[in-house]
Amino acid sequence: MGLSMSPNWERIKGRFKELLPETIFRVWFSSLNGDILEDSLIIEVPNEFTKTWLQENYKNVINQVLREFGLKDIKFLVNEKKSPEQLIIPYNPIQVVGRRLSPKYTFEDFVVGKCNEFAYNVCYQIAEERPKGYLVYLYGDFGLGKTHLTQAVGNVLISKGSERVYYLTAQDFLNYMMKYLRSGMVEDFKEKIKNGCDILLLEEIHFLSGKEYTQNELAFLLDYLLDQGKTVIFTSLKLPQELQKIENSLRSRLSSGLLIRLNSPDFATRKKIIRHKAKKQGYNFPYEVVEYLARQIRGDVRQLESAVLGLIARSSLLKEPINLSLAKELVEEIGIKESSNQVEMIIETVCRFFGVPREDIFSSSRKKELTLVRQVTIYFLRNLLNKSLKEISSLFKKEHSTVIYNLKTFENKLKRDLGLKVKVDYLFKEISKELSQEELEIKYELNE
Repeated sequence: MGLSMSPNWERIKGRFKELLPETIFRVWFSSLNGDILEDSLIIEVPNEFTKTWLQENYKNVINQVLREFGLKDIKFLVNEKKSPEQLIIPYNPIQVVGRRLSPKYTFEDFVVGKCNEFAYNVCYQIAEERPKGYLVYLYGDFGLGKTHLTQAVGNVLISKGSERVYYLTAQDFLNYMMKYLRSGMVEDFKEKIKNGCDILLLEEIHFLSGKEYTQNELAFLLDYLLDQGKTVIFTSLKLPQELQKIENSLRSRLSSGLLIRLNSPDFATRKKIIRHKAKKQGYNFPYEVVEYLARQIRGDVRQLESAVLGLIARSSLLKEPINLSLAKELVEEIGIKESSNQVEMIIETVCRFFGVPREDIFSSSRKKELTLVRQVTIYFLRNLLNKSLKEISSLFKKEHSTVIYNLKTFENKLKRDLGLKVKVDYLFKEISKELSQEELEIKYELNE
């Protein structure tokens, strides 16, 4: 193609225009400036968000253009014009052991919903009333608010004058142990925590998997802290009994605490999150935009925030108002398909209700609890989304006859088991909130 000869920004931008859909190019690339420095492409972007968005969503296209023009690297130059409010002296928190707490993590900025209400209330009580000898274990997937709540507790205590807040990740704890162990001063480190903190905030406990010595030391340290009336908050991706390569001594202590799961935000909470994130940026999204985004984007809080910022950036760059059309363009750009999204929503809701990991219902396991969750999911896909037996068989990678058997077996269970029927009734109402009015018109025979 001869593109590698005499590369300049205009030729490179022209190539982006050829490779990308017109709307995408117009929103994200048309207004950018760039230059060639040695073997690198320098692109000037207005803010960190644009930089991240380009890196995450258009990495393949950018790499293709680099290859075509014989360039070896790309660098982003962030030229963000700061408002007077941003020039205020930055927050300077008290130095705590391990890491500093981020000022953005506050209870006021945490959006509360059914998925996280209990966790919020417990953490708020710890921050305000400081109960003694309290062990809390927050668990759940990435991006659901574990770090936010943990640091919010620390921020409240520090704002009240406490300097005895120790905030570490499991990686930090391990590094401290190894550092003091090599210098022959590990007892000094343990004494520092024993005597220096009133509350220990330790994140990502699952990271200590396989670290036998560190786990045992933490177990003994935990005993001491709780006996002395200290408060400890752990976070993890899974329940203690689900963690791999964890010593029984530590596992039993973790299991003795208050175990609180944070779930993916439900429809109502997603709407609250979208409004809250938009308001923080000075925007008031139209009702139909909030409804649409909440229905289409069913991920974690970070995904919702990214969508809000992406929509605002798109509106700003195009100098167009935020409306439903712009929201649909955004959803199409990030590759969410509506029909598959509805299927995922039902799977996610059922798994969350029964406390079963999504991947488990697609496994070959025939455990009784997994079989039930599988049958409930199949039942809703058939009766709420009107999915064909062929589609369901393909999704679960099961024989057609197996799906039919599961459906009939589950329908018979509903007739005999009143407790199960109550649960399915409740789930139907939850899923109904997620589906559009057209979907609600699908005949539902459960209550007949």
